[in-house]
Amino acid sequence: MIHLLFIVPYPEIREKVEYVLKNHREKDRLAADILLRSANETSDIDISAYDAVIARGYSASALKASHPNIPLITLPISGYDIIRAVVQCRETFHPKKIAICGFYDELYEAKEICRLFGCETEVYSAADDTQLEQVMKDAVSKGCDALIGGYSAKMYAARHGMNFCLIRTGEEAVRQAIDEAVRTADRIHQERLNAETYKTIIYASRDGTLFADPDGIIQVRNHAVRSMCGGSSLLGRSLETSFPFLWDTFQEVLKSAQEISGKIYTLPGGKLTVSASFTPVIVNRVVSGIVITLTDITQIQKLESQIRRSLSEKGLRSRYHFEDILHESSVIDRTIETARRYAGSEANIIIVGETGTGKELFAQSIHNASPRKNGPFVAINCAALPENLLESELFGYVEGAFTGTVKGGKIGLFEQAHGGTLFLDEIGEISMSTQAKLLRVLQEREVRRIGDNKVISVNVRVISATNKNLTRMADEGLFRRDLMYRLDVLRLFLPPLRQRGGDAKLLFLHYLKQQSQENERAMPDIDLDALSVLNDYEFKGNIRELRNIVERVGVLCDRNIHKEDILAALYPQSLEDSPQGPASPIPDAEDEKHTLEWALNQCGGNHSKAAKLLGIDRSTLYRKLKKYGIRP
Repeated sequence: MIHLLFIVPYPEIREKVEYVLKNHREKDRLAADILLRSANETSDIDISAYDAVIARGYSASALKASHPNIPLITLPISGYDIIRAVVQCRETFHPKKIAICGFYDELYEAKEICRLFGCETEVYSAADDTQLEQVMKDAVSKGCDALIGGYSAKMYAARHGMNFCLIRTGEEAVRQAIDEAVRTADRIHQERLNAETYKTIIYASRDGTLFADPDGIIQVRNHAVRSMCGGSSLLGRSLETSFPFLWDTFQEVLKSAQEISGKIYTLPGGKLTVSASFTPVIVNRVVSGIVITLTDITQIQKLESQIRRSLSEKGLRSRYHFEDILHESSVIDRTIETARRYAGSEANIIIVGETGTGKELFAQSIHNASPRKNGPFVAINCAALPENLLESELFGYVEGAFTGTVKGGKIGLFEQAHGGTLFLDEIGEISMSTQAKLLRVLQEREVRRIGDNKVISVNVRVISATNKNLTRMADEGLFRRDLMYRLDVLRLFLPPLRQRGGDAKLLFLHYLKQQSQENERAMPDIDLDALSVLNDYEFKGNIRELRNIVERVGVLCDRNIHKEDILAALYPQSLEDSPQGPASPIPDAEDEKHTLEWALNQCGGNHSKAAKLLGIDRSTLYRKLKKYGIRP
């Protein structure tokens, strides 16, 4: 709702305002008060509750002088309003010479209009209503025998018995003023919304943020920077006094109008180390102030050394080839064939598949089959690192960017992967800020280390992987569409294990053999029909889940593996099946074993149907079969 205040000088205009408001196209958004006041009666009006004020002539001038910050709309005097007053004056008084008194800005067309009517006129401008009386006396002394003007002029004319016609405001002028008031109120509302949005963003940031004007006076600061300074007040204080260690760089940015980032400072007391960036605010090519961001790097330093050791231990070489992908299914044959074709291209690849389907295995195989096979293969899990550390790892930093790092700075993963392949696992987890920086590197094929002012060219092929739908994320505003198109040039879909036919059996035997060799023991014997139960299992965790199952079976069975052993590993006892839980839903019978055999016989040996017939789940059925020694 837009709240308007009209100041009108005479009753007739009030009726016009009410009529126009009633029929205005924005009437549902408007709430207006109308006050009948003359120019010298406006000083005591409380206008704080209104979005805009509309007044005419000297009333508008008086309000502007007393309330310079209010959104004031001046009710205009149109050419039609002047014509109407001139015609009325000629018909009523038949004057030889007409004087038009008021604001020159509003009446600059009056003389030309009167000339068209064949009237001799003079325009007399008065800066405010206190000058009107003298202006009107001057007009009479110069032969004017009729006056035209506003309501204040009318009062003076009546006092001295002068012939006078009032310039009345028409409906169109009222409508124009209301339109302008609506536009002004909407613009002010949007500006306030933007200001509150920026304020919320600044105060929500965990980084310390402050803005200092060209004189170095702090005009904006958030709670984080106050906490860094022990909670002391900063608004209106000098940056040189409050943060003397920032002053030299502040002056440098003020003169150069160039951003400086990556400056490292230890705050007084030595408990907090921050990375500072200085960004100039430039308006009309003039620096209007500088935004300074202070980021706590103490925790990042601790994580960085751990991550660096992990990456160095992993190395920059790929170990796997397509020949290492165990399978016998045709669907993986086709997937490998597609991947081999992709290996010969230089285009970026995105590997899509559920968790545990072997995305990094395929990424390494593609690299080893590509012309880049002699170059480095660098892998990073984007979900494993916080945003600041991920950027540090991807793009690197110059010497001194972080306290305690190696001399000479650190090269980022893009530089490490130069001439080879960079594998970005779980790409859907990176933040929008990092996405923007990653997009720039992919577009320009250049990287700039944190704290550096120069760029480094890189020649890297990017293979990314995700178990999310990036298209849906882009539709929801969670992933940049332009980055998605850069990454998703060639797409490789990895089918889940449940769609790979007999691969589950093959992989089960492989991992069981591998486990036996690692434990230096003979591989257990397996019943011929034991592995058949793998065909009906969903494997929601895919190959990763299969390895867990193999581990479970290997621990429980030293020499022989039966069908019920694999079933027990696939369907371990859950909370619902504990002794304290509800009684078994199997119908009462003299012999529960007989009931189980009857159900299997009724369902032709199908375990799923038998469990459904008895009202129990399959894991419960398998345990009962094992209990009574019934061969599944």
